[in-house]
Amino acid sequence: MAGLSALTMNIFLPSLPGMAQYYGVPYGVMQQSVALYLALSAALQILIGPISDRYGRRKVLIGSLVLFLLATVGTLLAPSAGVFLAFRMAQAVIAAGMVLSRAVVRDMVADAQAASMIGYVTMGMSLVPMVGPVIGGVLDDAYGWQANFALLLVLGVAVLALVWADLGETATLRRVSLRDQIRTYPALFASRRFWGYTLAAAFASGCFFAYLGGAPYVGDKIFGLTSTKVGILFALTAIGYAGGNFLAGRYSVRIGMNRMILLGTLVTSFGLGLLALLTLAGLSGPVVFFGLTIFMGLGNGICLP
Repeated sequence: MAGLSALTMNIFLPSLPGMAQYYGVPYGVMQQSVALYLALSAALQILIGPISDRYGRRKVLIGSLVLFLLATVGTLLAPSAGVFLAFRMAQAVIAAGMVLSRAVVRDMVADAQAASMIGYVTMGMSLVPMVGPVIGGVLDDAYGWQANFALLLVLGVAVLALVWADLGETATLRRVSLRDQIRTYPALFASRRFWGYTLAAAFASGCFFAYLGGAPYVGDKIFGLTSTKVGILFALTAIGYAGGNFLAGRYSVRIGMNRMILLGTLVTSFGLGLLALLTLAGLSGPVVFFGLTIFMGLGNGICLP
């Protein structure tokens, strides 16, 4: 479930320049397929948790997967960039997989164990975004950008079948309305600890999402790389993320969540700071640019679980 969410976010990134050319629009327009998707995904994540508390993880996941499949068909049939972007935004409903795969873990185990278990779960999940852009780049070069969304359609059907057949209900349903749950938000927003965790996650993952939106342009227009090569270089960040997830799973219980978060944000800041200095010094190239994002992946992998 989480893997399909991650794959939907990044499999088509090497295709962005080609998609802009296909629809006859500037690259910045097609880049919105990342920004708009993430904006709607963020909004949905606020609602998915309370809704699944009320109606159950299983029902919400099945409904989200059905809507995702319809949206994916729309991206394949879209006659214009505007229609494509609308269906691309609708694909954000698959965020339920990323949210609720973790919620299922939290339903079953205590906080410290959950951080450790989620670290291992996301280490496995990181294999998907590691190979996603590689597969996307190869498919784009061989068959065109539509092949990426055709693959998402096939995988979406497979995940829906798996959830339908195998996922039981893990939540203890709370018979309270969504409005009653939202009434607790002011107390949450008054918590300094909540904002500490929220901002650490926002800035750490924000670096990564900014990179997702801009790196295909840098690879294609600045460094003159093919879609396949850009996809392969994207895997470097995911390798760092997998390593960070392993460290989170291995040491979260022993070291503690707060110190792991601090360590993760420091590693991310170090890697991006070094990349900025080398770029300003005129020493940046494909290997330096993509290679130093390993630190960003490593820091995110430590911080986010």
